[in-house]
Amino acid sequence: MQTSELEGLDSLREAHVAALNAGDGDAWVACFTADAVQMPPNAPANVGTENIRGWSGGMLAAFGADFSLSPEEVQPAGAEWAFERGTYTITLTPKTGGEPIRDVGKYITLYQRQADGTWLMARDIWNSNDPPPGSS
Repeated sequence: MQTSELEGLDSLREAHVAALNAGDGDAWVACFTADAVQMPPNAPANVGTENIRGWSGGMLAAFGADFSLSPEEVQPAGAEWAFERGTYTITLTPKTGGEPIRDVGKYITLYQRQADGTWLMARDIWNSNDPPPGSS
């Protein structure tokens, strides 16, 4: 994968993180392909951007986010695909008040190259490194 292609992935990743931290659901959804699948923990998969918009909008309405990603591996998978594996940290602060929720976990994102050469997220899955509340 050429450096310019990796820069495209970096730009998309930065836009994804910035959208979440800004609480901008439309900008977050714009990072995904129309048929993307988002697989959040403890919830069914969100298939397609309208379902991603619904889930993301609900989450962003309830919480302010402080989110970061640390990619550990980015690999090409042919001319049209790439995958990324890494870790995340997030603090979700309830907008109605209460204690922030802090989490650290891991993710895998599959990117798909678009006809114009840009990349969008096609599949996104993440889960916590912490046990579910009440399971210890």
